[in-house]
Amino acid sequence: MNSPEAVDSLLEGQPDLLTTDEVAELMRVSQGTVLRWIKEQGLTVISVGPRLRRVQRSHFREWLLQADEIND
Repeated sequence: MNSPEAVDSLLEGQPDLLTTDEVAELMRVSQGTVLRWIKEQGLTVISVGPRLRRVQRSHFREWLLQADEIND
């Protein structure tokens, strides 16, 4: 399990709704990886159009806290 303090530090100053590009940049991964997290690993998004998705910061925080368990 990831440290809540580390996750909170990572997300400090981020907007309430993150684009998938912002998530990718924040985590230093590709856009494809973020899309895979959404499709296969349960990262919750809000769809605002056919190709527009937003990740709520609070949901991303919870997902990160559980990330080690998701990959097992």
